[in-house]
Amino acid sequence: MPRVHINKKKYMISDFRVWVIGKMNVLGQSQADMGNLLGISQPAFGKRLKDSNFDYSQIITIFKELQATDEEIVKFMKL
Repeated sequence: MPRVHINKKKYMISDFRVWVIGKMNVLGQSQADMGNLLGISQPAFGKRLKDSNFDYSQIITIFKELQATDEEIVKFMKL
């Protein structure tokens, strides 16, 4: 089924989650590592990742830790 503009926000949330998981795997980061970096527990990180419920400062930290390119940052931050 093709992606439609009306659901763009849902697609962005899903794509962000997939990107974070993929980059964590490539860089050898675990949810516990990311949780420690953000000052939260591993279960809290997993829940926030599932819901894509990060605040702005956490997203900045995630982008930096996972070595996001400028293009990736724009892709996930621009609706």
